Amino acid sequence: MNQITQALQTLSFYNSNAEQYVAETIDLDISENRDLFLSYIPNAGHILDLGCGSGRDSRFFIDNNYSVTAVDGAKEIAKVASDFIDQTVEVKTFQELDYKNQFDGVWACASLLHCPKSEIADVFFKISQALKMNGVVYMSFKYGQGERVDERGRFFNDYTESELSGLITVQAGLNILELSTELKPLRSGFQTWLNLIAKKESNND
Repeated sequence: MNQITQALQTLSFYNSNAEQYVAETIDLDISENRDLFLSYIPNAGHILDLGCGSGRDSRFFIDNNYSVTAVDGAKEIAKVASDFIDQTVEVKTFQELDYKNQFDGVWACASLLHCPKSEIADVFFKISQALKMNGVVYMSFKYGQGERVDERGRFFNDYTESELSGLITVQAGLNILELSTELKPLRSGFQTWLNLIAKKESNND
């Protein structure tokens, strides 16, 4: 089974387990990363919540007077999130992004980790195109190497600092502002996460 097929099966998992997934993630505390991201965003700026999941972060952005466009590839997740944030969540995959110079920030919290590595460079380029000049993107991945399928049948790509930074600077033309790892609780154990914030400082159209 190839990576693209596995990624599609991941969408199927989220569509079939939307309520359970939302319950698991809606109260997770990622405030430190979110506050760091917002320190680069102008007041009332426009944010793309890419792979918004439960809508947890979109709700926070909206409540703090930011304009939000929320998207998720799983239609059942999008339905739940739409109710939670009181606005429509667009059903759109990473590969379907088609925004141009529209956002002050792109927030991709634990979402791009489901994109096959064969497609990630093109997705990074689409994110860069979606950003306004001097806009920033936050993204997080599970730390590691290669691609895998977890016990729930979900596809993941894992990255190290050097692999991710090379893709961001070379393929997307973005300048890295923050790159760090952190250990966070995850269900019955702990997970090392790789967090990145990068800035668009030149057009790459």
